[in-house]
Amino acid sequence: MIRTLRGWTIVRKTDAGRHACRSGIHSFRACVLAMIRRSTPCALVLASLATPALATTIGVAMVQPNGFTQLLRDGIESYAKSVPGVAVQFVYAPEGAGETQIEQVRQFITAKVDALLILPVDPLANATITRLAQETDIPLVYANNGPREDWFAGRIAFVLPNDLVAGRLQMRKLAQMLDGKGRIAIIEGHPSHSATALRTRGVKEVAAAFPGFSVVAEGAADWDRKKAASLVAGWLAKGLALDAIVANNDEMAIGAADAVAAAGLPPDRILIGGVDATPEGLTAMQRKRMAVTVYQDAGLQARRAIDDALKLIRHETVQQYDWVPFELVTDRMSTTHFSK
Repeated sequence: MIRTLRGWTIVRKTDAGRHACRSGIHSFRACVLAMIRRSTPCALVLASLATPALATTIGVAMVQPNGFTQLLRDGIESYAKSVPGVAVQFVYAPEGAGETQIEQVRQFITAKVDALLILPVDPLANATITRLAQETDIPLVYANNGPREDWFAGRIAFVLPNDLVAGRLQMRKLAQMLDGKGRIAIIEGHPSHSATALRTRGVKEVAAAFPGFSVVAEGAADWDRKKAASLVAGWLAKGLALDAIVANNDEMAIGAADAVAAAGLPPDRILIGGVDATPEGLTAMQRKRMAVTVYQDAGLQARRAIDDALKLIRHETVQQYDWVPFELVTDRMSTTHFSK
């Protein structure tokens, strides 16, 4: 299927009620929140949980928004506002801060939210979060990242992209552009996110199929533009010759492009690939600072996550693994085409 996204050609490839009267709950929440204010640092964040008694409230616990996760957070908020009687409450934790996210989930459960929507910050915390939801029979939706197992008991769903596909799409396009040979470097995301290992694996699988490719450098930049720029600047300062840099997301790809430009190299000297097709990533492609990106639909993930949560609240059946496809963005544009 071919369509356009802000002037880019998109080629799709795939691998792949319960609304009971709650008189008294409002006051109960107020009591809980009063205790939270006195006892935990989460108080200021969770004080907003006092929503109208008949509202369906979804508690969203996620990483601090940045880049794609900001788009996803905005999509969740926007879509929830469009559904009558639905409210969302957000709390945030740093990457790797599993204990913080577990405590946030406990506070949501105590405040009797109707469902949990989790963007995990630490894979080691997922088992505890899942168990808490199962023990209290509260619907749980993991979005964008989460445990990868065959099946989970309870009202649990996963709205996930197949990140292995993203890495493969990136590298296949770069392999085509490089005629199947060259020296490549890989910039990885944060190790707490499942996408890091899967996207990197997809890149390496494709590269291994071409005898002319060699992976000569790897490093983590934790999804961060400045960290990626510093990493690549170090490689270039050491005289490392590169034909392509493959980053796990657009933010790091842009950071790589910044480092290449700062080193005085022309933008087409080293081909750079990203993932997400964020607005800034697409702009970087327009300016020839990036060669390829892969579209991850934040709005679609947000809608499916909210829809699955609402279905689980109503005890309806949902597909436990709700896969969201990636789409390769190809550069077949003119300035006029891009501006449409």
